[in-house]
Amino acid sequence: MTHLTIATAGHIDHGKSALVQALTGTNPDRLPEEQARGISIELGFAHVTVGDVTLSFVDVPGHERFVRTMLAGVGGIDAVLLVVAADESVMPQTREHFDICRLLDVRSGVIALTRCDLADEMMQAVAESDVQELVAGTPLASAPIVRVSARTGEGLEALRRALVRCGDSRRLRRSDVPARLPIDRAFTVKGFGTVVTGTLWSGSIELETELTLWPAGQAVRVRGLQVHGAPAARADAGQRVAVNLASVALEQVERGHVLLGDGVALSTRRMAVDVEILPDAPAQKHGTRVHVHLGTSVVLGRLILPGREATGEVRVLAPGEGGAALLRLEAPLPPRRGDRLVLRSYSPVTTIGGACVTDPLPPPRMLHRAGTPHEDSAALVLSRVRERGTFGCPEAELPARCGLPPATTHQVIRELEARGQLVSLGSYWVDADVMPEMRATLLKIIDTAHASDPLQAGIPRASLRVAAGRRWRPELVDLVLSRLVREGVVAGDDRIARVAAAPAGRDPLETRVLALIEAAALQGLSLPELEAALPGIDRKGTATMLARLVKTREVERLGDLCVSASRLKGLTDELRRLAGTGEVPARIEVGWFKERYGLTRRAAIPLLEWLDRTRVTRREGEARVLTGT
Repeated sequence: MTHLTIATAGHIDHGKSALVQALTGTNPDRLPEEQARGISIELGFAHVTVGDVTLSFVDVPGHERFVRTMLAGVGGIDAVLLVVAADESVMPQTREHFDICRLLDVRSGVIALTRCDLADEMMQAVAESDVQELVAGTPLASAPIVRVSARTGEGLEALRRALVRCGDSRRLRRSDVPARLPIDRAFTVKGFGTVVTGTLWSGSIELETELTLWPAGQAVRVRGLQVHGAPAARADAGQRVAVNLASVALEQVERGHVLLGDGVALSTRRMAVDVEILPDAPAQKHGTRVHVHLGTSVVLGRLILPGREATGEVRVLAPGEGGAALLRLEAPLPPRRGDRLVLRSYSPVTTIGGACVTDPLPPPRMLHRAGTPHEDSAALVLSRVRERGTFGCPEAELPARCGLPPATTHQVIRELEARGQLVSLGSYWVDADVMPEMRATLLKIIDTAHASDPLQAGIPRASLRVAAGRRWRPELVDLVLSRLVREGVVAGDDRIARVAAAPAGRDPLETRVLALIEAAALQGLSLPELEAALPGIDRKGTATMLARLVKTREVERLGDLCVSASRLKGLTDELRRLAGTGEVPARIEVGWFKERYGLTRRAAIPLLEWLDRTRVTRREGEARVLTGT
């Protein structure tokens, strides 16, 4: 069974709802107010089976006040049924609805000349000529024009056949990408709970599967499923779907929300687009506030145009022009690359143009990149990762940014890694050409820190993250640093980093300095004390020797004191050995520690603080307890 989702379009009172009722036997105007006033206010739905094809209609209101509702109904459709009254011909909302369908790249459809029973042959010919002029040069230029009357039944069978043939030219749906269902209606059914409906844009939905409700990020379970009004175990892309959600209150969901099948909603407040301004719309200046429509969602945003800010010139898109731009949104949207948007002016609200998403998460310094919709997948993935530079690109965001299925994206990434073009850093990817820059940057920071204070054991990792700057993700600093440690270029632990020392031999003065520090045991020595013990050696020479010993981790600097690393190891070994014998009190006080190891307070306090940092002990108030690690 083939399913086609078709939206009506056209001016108010041109007979869209009456035509849908004549074709399906179902009145799409379900609200009492609609039936009393004789106009559509909300979206209406009906379907009919013709042979092995199910035609599912979304009937949209034609009044200019309800274009926002119309936009919620035409997203994700297979074809449009453009309705024009033969006795009135093309009217303002005919043009606006047609422009919207063209901006959304609807390429298949049928044109119905309605109310032919009220128009003579000449009027019908004039209306048909006006319609042909309207659609000239667009994908609907070759669409069949069928003369019909919902009242007499004239042409209805021919119209059904023409609509069925739309299936031959409809766009292919992506079944290999995660499910995406923009919600156009939410209501409750007694005994079942909350039900949402919409046109399934991509993927599939099955009973008892878990989806994500955007923007809340809430996990929801599919308790029931209907396709075109009939219970189903599975719904596929392109079908009209009703989903019964378990444990979701009606207040938690509304039109504009989206059900996602991948569990990851790529929300963004900034997207790169290729924008098009309608020929009859006013020129659009840089920074113009607009309504941005995506699926059933609409948010306010600003149109940011590329140009030379320094010149102070006002950047403008003239009527009929297009180009790369940025949309800066006031609330998030969940786009994917290739999504079509409709732009409407802030006030008065009229349709001014449309856009195609080229990147839903553009890097800050690449806001105005022109779109390349047919770019090779590998080149596209590589360019998206390359754009992130030292910031890195998480794999989870690439499917939406590239408009590719997750499985395809993963395969392309692995191929690029195998070719040596991408490098994995945890859950992030970076361009292989950027890795030398990342290594050099960290090494320069570490070298600079050492040169400014040779007595430091190393630069704290937290300081290294800050020094790397905002162009780096903090976690990537640690990941690159870990690589450098494994390669032996950098030494350090989870707290500090320093350039690894690789001396060919030991200077006799170094040996002397180390012997003096060893002899001082846990009491340690300060730099002035070392200078006093080394007559004839200036302060700079002593500091240099000491810095080498600190770098090689033979000496640890504890505040103003320098203590032998071997003495510190002996201390930790002894404390761990004594921990199970009862010789160490449950709470180690400063006094006990001083007495046990014959220390002054000047040495005891730095030593206890070092034991805390290395997690041998844990401070509790004024005392310490052994951690057992």
